[in-house]
Amino acid sequence: MGLAYSISTLPSNYALAPFLSQESSTSITDQNSPEVFKQNVQIALDQVARIHELARSGLSGLQNAYQAGNSPAQTEADLIALDQVLHTFADFLKTTGVGAYPLLPSDAQGAASDPLTEQHLIAQMNYEVQFLYEKLKRIQESSGVVAQHLSMLDTTRPKP
Repeated sequence: MGLAYSISTLPSNYALAPFLSQESSTSITDQNSPEVFKQNVQIALDQVARIHELARSGLSGLQNAYQAGNSPAQTEADLIALDQVLHTFADFLKTTGVGAYPLLPSDAQGAASDPLTEQHLIAQMNYEVQFLYEKLKRIQESSGVVAQHLSMLDTTRPKP
């Protein structure tokens, strides 16, 4: 079942990641410079677009699996490529430090590129914390009701 499917998972300037290239240590002296970080962010955004393409292609192949003209081999190749790209991308994010920051969609992906303000992020975080708090509170209340019903069953049941 294994397909010989070779993809270029990363662009040629991916050599910025030290774990993939020995020449990166000689061509770039400071791996922590803002220029290198900006390049790594751009590479990450390009890879997000590639992952999005592969995921859509694989999903389309799965949804149309029984349609005429659909190639199961191509769907399998897309899913294998997606798996490879995801693993490589995760390593890239860990190694470069880009993974510690949110990646906002670029204009090429059709979304607005306005950066989120600190107030917006705080408001969003507060909303999410409040939502999770209320959810946990409902779970605890439900657990209390169940425990109360179970204890009532134990007291009404005659003991042998």
